[in-house]
Amino acid sequence: MIEISSKAQAMIEHALNPLIRKGCRIERLAMNVCPNSPIAQMDKVHTKYGSLRIEANNFLPLGKSYIIEDSWRKTRGFTWVSGYQQSR
Repeated sequence: MIEISSKAQAMIEHALNPLIRKGCRIERLAMNVCPNSPIAQMDKVHTKYGSLRIEANNFLPLGKSYIIEDSWRKTRGFTWVSGYQQSR
């Protein structure tokens, strides 16, 4: 089993916080990562909000990751975990 660092864990939970507060459910969220990333071998990562699915995305470069909600609501939850700055 692959262990993630405490810094990575904190980054994931920091990105999850606004999505959870907006009403997104952890069961409908997935973190997309580069297939070459060590975390891509994991099925899920455990957070303080519950288990977050991990999905490999061939279009993401190494070091970039984001969390996206499954498309079931009109306004889909999305946030960058690492890589790009999100404008507000």
